[in-house]
Amino acid sequence: MLKSERKHIILEKVIKERIVSIEDLVQELNSSESTVRRDLDELEAENKLRRIHGGAESLHSLQEEESNKDKAIKNVQEKSAIAKKAAELIKDFEVVFIDAGTTNELLVHELANPTVTVVTNSIHHAASLVERDIPTVIIGGMVKTSTDASIGGIALNQIGQLSFDRAFIGMNGVDLESYSTPDLEEGAVKRAILENAKNTYILLDSSKLGRTSFVKVAPVKRATIITNASDTEILSKLKEKTEVIEV
Repeated sequence: MLKSERKHIILEKVIKERIVSIEDLVQELNSSESTVRRDLDELEAENKLRRIHGGAESLHSLQEEESNKDKAIKNVQEKSAIAKKAAELIKDFEVVFIDAGTTNELLVHELANPTVTVVTNSIHHAASLVERDIPTVIIGGMVKTSTDASIGGIALNQIGQLSFDRAFIGMNGVDLESYSTPDLEEGAVKRAILENAKNTYILLDSSKLGRTSFVKVAPVKRATIITNASDTEILSKLKEKTEVIEV
């Protein structure tokens, strides 16, 4: 297969699926891993896609955001491993905030300790926690339907009146300076959660590393990162600025 044909197929796949892995491309193109990597590097140099750990993703706008329904089917194994590690950090009798989001939804499924009190801004998280007989406090406000997150003044006011032993927050991206998310109001809520927690953890699968969104939530040093990514240049640099827990 000619290089131009391979690159055309890669671009079509990236546009359709948004994120592609090198392993899948090797099989689909019947090419070597080194050949696929070179093609991806060239396409990135042409500003047609962005390289990420283990593959590539489509270029996105700063305010672009997928719905939870779309996110839930991506990187499930990675998110599950991150959620399991996060659950191990929670101790008896702690008050824990669990942010809305698909990785945190998997964290909720890992919990079974009735001595822990969980505060959440997600209706679906709250329902799952109640089914598990875990003491639950739900934050009110306007519900953002795409992410199932309570946002707005009511949410900010309620969060501001509480304190948490630990908070587990989802983000759309992290670069070498800050954590970020596409939505102004959701960014404000995440910032409030972080400011009221003794220990904050940002749950990030490898597709979020090096990615920047519209709203800067907090400097990298303000939280511990839990991620599955390893042996990447950006992760090495992040470790110089904050604690990173790899799974």
